[in-house]
Amino acid sequence: MLSLFARHIASNFPVLRTNVLSSSVLTSSAFAATRRTFFTTRRIQLPAAASKSASTKTTKKKTTKKTTATKAAPKKAKATTEVKSKPKSTATSQKTVERPPPKRVPKSEQPPSRPPNAYLLYFSKLVQERRSDIKTTMDTQDVAKEAAVTWNNFTLAEKQPYYNEVEVLKKQYEEKLHDYWKTASPKTVRKINARRKHDGRNKIHRPRQENDYKRPKGPFFRFIEMFRKSDDGRAIQEAGTTTTGRGAVNVARVAGERWRAMSASDKAPYVEAYQKEHNDWQTNHPSKSASTSASS
Repeated sequence: MLSLFARHIASNFPVLRTNVLSSSVLTSSAFAATRRTFFTTRRIQLPAAASKSASTKTTKKKTTKKTTATKAAPKKAKATTEVKSKPKSTATSQKTVERPPPKRVPKSEQPPSRPPNAYLLYFSKLVQERRSDIKTTMDTQDVAKEAAVTWNNFTLAEKQPYYNEVEVLKKQYEEKLHDYWKTASPKTVRKINARRKHDGRNKIHRPRQENDYKRPKGPFFRFIEMFRKSDDGRAIQEAGTTTTGRGAVNVARVAGERWRAMSASDKAPYVEAYQKEHNDWQTNHPSKSASTSASS
């Protein structure tokens, strides 16, 4: 009300207009200030809060300094441990180098060697015949090439004597091996295996006692064993791999076809031989025969 009255008076007196206007502005501002205090509290401007990025940066700097300080300390410890561990590694390496290899077992205490196959038997005989002509390694290579060519040109009838001799050698090898395992001591076997392991060869193992009386082969397996030794079976084996498969696979396939085409009278010899050996096996292993019959 006072401000309106002052404006009305100032409009009638121009001299006082300027002063009144200034006073009216002051009064209005003062009134606004007092009015603000009556109805609402005055807003207090708080200082601007620090940004999160700045605070995180400072904390990161502190933490990185701490981590770098902590990381630098273990490096010294690692260096000291590495220096200490070096002599240990050299000592262990020296021990492994200084360890002597296992001694060789005399040949008389070793198991008998396997017999050669038919081609190696022919090649060894050819070398013995031409021993006077062989003086260098080149001469042995020439003899080996010549032996391979002549062997491939041989017929089955010409190769048959070598096959027969190999069968005889195999039987002699099995008998010698059987006698060897009867007298071989576990100590010598361990020495042989230690040396073979050092040389990178496979270990030898004592056969089980049950292997002396193996379960007899069935009639078909007897037939396929005889067919493999026949002229037709050897011809298939010497043909090698074909479109139908390897030589051994082809032999089994042809043997199966012929076995199915055979009559009962043709199969009778193989069946009778199986039954005879099976009866002997049952008498030698009654416990096994009982267990197999119970399972069946």
